[in-house]
Amino acid sequence: MSRKFCILFGLLFLAKASAWALDYRPEKPFPGAPVLFSFQEKVKKLTFLGRNFYPFAFQGKYCVLAAIPLGTSPGKYSVAIFFTRGKKELSLKVFPKKYPEEHLKVPKKMVRYPPGVLSRIKREIRLIKNTVSRITPEPLLDGPFTWPAAGRLSSPFGLRRFFNGEPRSPHAGLDIALPEGTLVKAANRGRVVLVGEFYLPGKTVIIDHGLGIYTVYCHLEKILVKEGELVAKGQKIAFSGKTGRVTGPHLHFGVYIAGVKVDPKTLLEVF
Repeated sequence: MSRKFCILFGLLFLAKASAWALDYRPEKPFPGAPVLFSFQEKVKKLTFLGRNFYPFAFQGKYCVLAAIPLGTSPGKYSVAIFFTRGKKELSLKVFPKKYPEEHLKVPKKMVRYPPGVLSRIKREIRLIKNTVSRITPEPLLDGPFTWPAAGRLSSPFGLRRFFNGEPRSPHAGLDIALPEGTLVKAANRGRVVLVGEFYLPGKTVIIDHGLGIYTVYCHLEKILVKEGELVAKGQKIAFSGKTGRVTGPHLHFGVYIAGVKVDPKTLLEVF
């Protein structure tokens, strides 16, 4: 075998290995984290933790946004990457993450729902879950995500609240403390797929960014967009408020990927 052939073979091997290398952020993924994978070679899809995730182009690479559910135990998990010329299975380590807890003494009416309201709440939760579980095949997002409003982060993602000793589900997004009437902007380009006023989240807007990626904006005072509308990143979509079941004005900002709620702050950091 000639030296020239050996060098050429080595370069081809390195190029293939580079295309299949598992490049991802955050560096130490954890339960509740979005994970941004990137590849040099064209990817058809990525399968992780029983869900399929799909690619989009970003900075000359093929990227995939995946999600780690909050209940995932730390450990190593298989990642299957489907390229146009084959499949590769690699391993991803999920690191432990301890989320904060908050114990509050509140009036009973904040813990127990009024008679006849529970069926409404269940119906609205089902509608929202069904909305954020759909997969739009084409990407609509435009580069990195941005903050929908500037303010103090008053409640982090994953916070576990205990009302009068009774546990509640972990916080599905993060809260940004804002005065009523603060402009709220779309965190990325996408299509408005749900607008409504609900018992718990109040006036709400949900934007589909394609490929199963959604952002959710809750407790709004006034909504400026309609269902079906295509919005640009940074476009004004609402004014913040205190509608729904809240104790004060703020914006609840949530992110779902393939129906899995993930930390919005980490999403803004991985790009």
